[in-house]
Amino acid sequence: MKKRVSILIEEEVIGQAKRLSVKEGRPLSYVIQDALISYLSRKRTDPRTREKAYQLFCERPMHLSRKQFKEILKEESFKPG
Repeated sequence: MKKRVSILIEEEVIGQAKRLSVKEGRPLSYVIQDALISYLSRKRTDPRTREKAYQLFCERPMHLSRKQFKEILKEESFKPG
C-alpha cells in the first residue's frame, strides 16, 4: 500500500532525481523510493564502536587500527555523547 507524503528537498537534489528519472524512464516516485530503500538498508555503525574509535583517535592517533580509522571516516560528522 502506498501513501502520499509531502517533504522538502533541496532543489539540486530533486533536480538530480528528476534527471535520473528521465534517463531511466521511471517515475520520479520510484527513483526516490529506491534511494530511500537503499539508504535505510545500509549497515549502521554501532555508536559505541564509533565512540571508542573516536576516543582512541583523540588519545593516541597513531594507535588506531585500520578498521577503527575506517569507522571514523565512514561518518560525515561525529558528535560524542
